[in-house]
Amino acid sequence: STSGGYGGKTIVVTTAAVGAFVATVGAVFAYTNSEEYQSSSSSSSSSSSNWKRKILDSFLTTSSYVTNKASQMKSEHRRREKKMLTTQMWFDGCDESGRIVNPEAMRKIIIEGGIESALRQEVYPFLLNIRDPKDSAVEVEQAKQMRKVKYDALRKRCKELELMMKSGKAYSKDSLPPRDLGVFTENAPVIKADAPRTTFVYGEFAATYDACDDANTAALLEKDLNVLSSGDKKNSKKKSWEVVQTQRCRKILEAFALYDPTVGYCQGMNELAAGFLRDCVDESEAFWCFAHFTSGAFRSHFVISGHAHLDGGISERLLALSTIFQICDKPLWKHLHSLNSENCMFAFRSVVVLLSRELDVSSTIFLWDVLMATRDFAPTAEATAMSAAAAVYEERNNSQFDGDSDILEVLTVGGGRLFLHVVAAAFLEMRHSVFSCKNYDDLLQLCSRMPAQQFSVSRLLAKAKVLLSKTRGVGEAKVSQNVAAAALF
Repeated sequence: STSGGYGGKTIVVTTAAVGAFVATVGAVFAYTNSEEYQSSSSSSSSSSSNWKRKILDSFLTTSSYVTNKASQMKSEHRRREKKMLTTQMWFDGCDESGRIVNPEAMRKIIIEGGIESALRQEVYPFLLNIRDPKDSAVEVEQAKQMRKVKYDALRKRCKELELMMKSGKAYSKDSLPPRDLGVFTENAPVIKADAPRTTFVYGEFAATYDACDDANTAALLEKDLNVLSSGDKKNSKKKSWEVVQTQRCRKILEAFALYDPTVGYCQGMNELAAGFLRDCVDESEAFWCFAHFTSGAFRSHFVISGHAHLDGGISERLLALSTIFQICDKPLWKHLHSLNSENCMFAFRSVVVLLSRELDVSSTIFLWDVLMATRDFAPTAEATAMSAAAAVYEERNNSQFDGDSDILEVLTVGGGRLFLHVVAAAFLEMRHSVFSCKNYDDLLQLCSRMPAQQFSVSRLLAKAKVLLSKTRGVGEAKVSQNVAAAALF
């Protein structure tokens, strides 16, 4: 079942595990009743009975654990829904001109309960510092149109480069090829292969798209959202929302490769892009939210350490994770060291995709909401400056937020530190399983089984906060400027 906002992947994995356990129990029961077992046992009847009882008790214990975990997850989701930022709360927090009166109070609500799905396209630009809370509704719309013009320019250039790549007539003998042609040629084929393999979740875009019953209306919607190419027929059969999302994903990833040519496209970006495409109906807004989210502290997740133009990289982030283990759980770190895995490369996937494969859909969405609300995507110095400016703004407006330093500490982390400590908290939750690993392959298998753990994201965030108090600044991502993006603006 995927009801209640939970993704099917966690339930499927857990069900498969229970199914395998049931099959094992059946096989053991069959063996204990076989003549081979009866003849090899000195006390066949009592031994068989004891074996059955022990296995049955083990099975019931496991089933009870799985049921309790699922129940706890649903309860946590219901608790978050009660604290969630709703459309009514959002508009009540704005004045008659559309300015956000209490930006830090809004962030606090989001940290506690997340965001209503229909509201994310409106709230994400504010959380990602794309929208200034002092802007009126008219100014917000004007800025949105300006962003759309810039995105359309990127898409137009992508189409030109695609034609050059196909025709092979990019330049004359006396001229050099355009610099961005190499970037596009390198990244476009990989994006084209990865986009169809991306898992998309039903959200606001899918609901909006499915609401168009008529194929012509659907085609018009696609055209408005920059999905149809000029060669598509107006009366073509309506595509499924998954197909349209795949097209949108490919397009924003190609545009991002030109937006940040130093990094370009890396596998794993498609998973992050899918998160913004889910609830951002406007393709341009999905792109800018994705670009801002991945251009700060999380940009280093897609950089190979030692790159000539960049300071940090994924290896450095994983070494920072190792340092967190070393400070917070010395025995665990020593065990990893004994397995030659203190570099934490086994956690590569978990870090790159921001735990989207390790958590269920609802928990992933909430975690990303919190990462944005705490400004963890931005460098710490920048995040702190934004928070201080917001506090001054709210004081001038005599808002409910009093600028308390303790609240500021809750609302601001920065530098990707909160996320890295959440990853550490997840592995500490599996501490005993990590100790049972005897080599690097065992660690990789453990990571592949992480979805079956059904982590409580609220518990992970609470534990991450405790770890942050112990490490004191460890995990700050090195962020270098995106020169191409700076030129664009």
